[in-house]
Amino acid sequence: MLSFCLLLTHTKAQHLDIVSFNRYNAWYANAGKLNMITNRVIEEAEAWNKKHNKPVLMSEYGADTQEGLHTLPAYIWSEDYQTRVFSQHFKAFDALRKQNFFIGEFVWNFADFKTAQSKDKFHHANDADNEANDFPYLTAYTRVGGNKKGIFTRNRQPKAAAYLLRQRYHALGELGKSHLPDDLFLYTAPETKQLASERTEL
Repeated sequence: MLSFCLLLTHTKAQHLDIVSFNRYNAWYANAGKLNMITNRVIEEAEAWNKKHNKPVLMSEYGADTQEGLHTLPAYIWSEDYQTRVFSQHFKAFDALRKQNFFIGEFVWNFADFKTAQSKDKFHHANDADNEANDFPYLTAYTRVGGNKKGIFTRNRQPKAAAYLLRQRYHALGELGKSHLPDDLFLYTAPETKQLASERTEL
């Protein structure tokens, strides 16, 4: 059984096999503050485990991204910002895995998708667990053209984060001695033993 609980005081979590949480650090909360992500994720996951003594996973994290937008330094809505949001989460996940209770990471979302244009659905929402009640500000003026948290566009073209995730998942697979694809990293210079060693330690 899987829980998508939002609060540590949630009374049902104690009865479940696994506790999961959705959190959009540096997006809905502490927007733009990339340096806060890693510690906040670690602290929340540890708090869930301490409270219920259950395996924990993160079931949603991410940031909206305008396809093709690049900024230096990384700024909200840019592809550069999305990749850095992911990278900061990766640091937290790897630190948590060493504690043996953290069992998974799920990015939100696979691809961009259309969302409601008006606030009508929010006004008529009655379900206490409905996303509309949790996030009443998720309206057309905060989601131009829909939810843009995908690592692919609506036309299924990859954003920069898709390549970053590909590298991460293959790097995690390397822990189990899987084969890394030859095209995982673009050619930059002749490979030395030192470079090869650094690459496998990603």
